[in-house]
Amino acid sequence: MKTHEKTIVLHTYPDMLEAKMIQDILQENNIDSFLNDENVMGMDPVGGTELRIFEEDKEAAEKIVTARRKSTDETVKQA
Repeated sequence: MKTHEKTIVLHTYPDMLEAKMIQDILQENNIDSFLNDENVMGMDPVGGTELRIFEEDKEAAEKIVTARRKSTDETVKQA
């Protein structure tokens, strides 16, 4: 894992489950990420769960998340 590098919020999710799913996808693509509420079990109804990444991974992470969103949207349209 990288050290002493700036992290940024990639996205804030309304619940831990969705954030964890995206975190797993990023990990499969060798992108390290962190959840701000990981030890609270997602019980943050006001702010949600932040998914943080290293700034240098922003472009690749955004492409992965966008592709995932498009795939999910297509699945919903077909249902």
